Amino acid sequence: MKHLPIYNSQLESHYKEFKKMVFTKGYKSADTLASHIQEFLFFIETIHIKNVTEIKASHIIAYYEYLNERPNQRRGGTLSDSSVNSHLYALRLFFDYLLDTNQIQSSPARIPKFTRAPYSERNAATIEEIKLIYQQTGSKFETALIALAYGCGLRRMEITKLNISDIDFQKGMLTVRSGKNGKTRAVPLSNNVLKDLKEYLVSQRSKQINYEQNKLPIAFLLDDKGERIKADRLNERIKKLVKATNNQILIKKKITLHCLRHSIATHLLDKGASIEFVQSFLGHQLLDTTHIYSKKRKQKRMLEESFYRNQLTKNDTAA
Repeated sequence: MKHLPIYNSQLESHYKEFKKMVFTKGYKSADTLASHIQEFLFFIETIHIKNVTEIKASHIIAYYEYLNERPNQRRGGTLSDSSVNSHLYALRLFFDYLLDTNQIQSSPARIPKFTRAPYSERNAATIEEIKLIYQQTGSKFETALIALAYGCGLRRMEITKLNISDIDFQKGMLTVRSGKNGKTRAVPLSNNVLKDLKEYLVSQRSKQINYEQNKLPIAFLLDDKGERIKADRLNERIKKLVKATNNQILIKKKITLHCLRHSIATHLLDKGASIEFVQSFLGHQLLDTTHIYSKKRKQKRMLEESFYRNQLTKNDTAA
């Protein structure tokens, strides 16, 4: 329940750091895990706990009993067993985080009922590894692909469904019209990303078009036949670039397009971008168009000041 307030500044700080941690490490349903901890800390605050070191097993059990009685906000009744387990799993992660950061000496959540739900941490390439991949590009298509997957953080299907009309080169904005769950979002583009996309559009895409067809293609990325490129072909290109680096550590990471998307999220957070910016950038929540354009300048500057081409230029090492 994301609307629950946390008034204690120390507890609120723990919540924000935990949220950043699960998002950075790529836990599945990171937003949900963070929301669970927000609800837990709200509960703890209502029973006058001011510091995480004061939390005992009895408080965890009380919270467990509360979860079993809490109404389901979406469909009525109480929480399902899987939902309760999701809350408990979030607690395990939260106390593991507190232990790892030396903020508590022992965890009160180590009881048998707490089962760990399955998750996977997505592989992320380092900035140096992204640079290596970029250095293997041999066409404007490949640089545009990296610009969309890494520089824009697009999902694989979002890339394949992207049309020319979705990119406003004048305003420096890209619109994702077929995002996950049918969501639409706008992505601010840095000048360097714009440059990569323009160069592909002018230098290579025009040569891929089959002008004998009755109708010109509207897709942005085309295959050799001048048709909208298929999703599986995109990952093949990335795998080819990764293999060409001859970097065994990078090759073992089995980098995919989604890994590039996760990499940009990790790097932005590491560089100080807010969790709210990264969430909106990746399309983890529906954003109002007016809200996006009011923040366009700030977002674009954040991208410009980050690391996209600054870290990826082919000649930076030589310079």
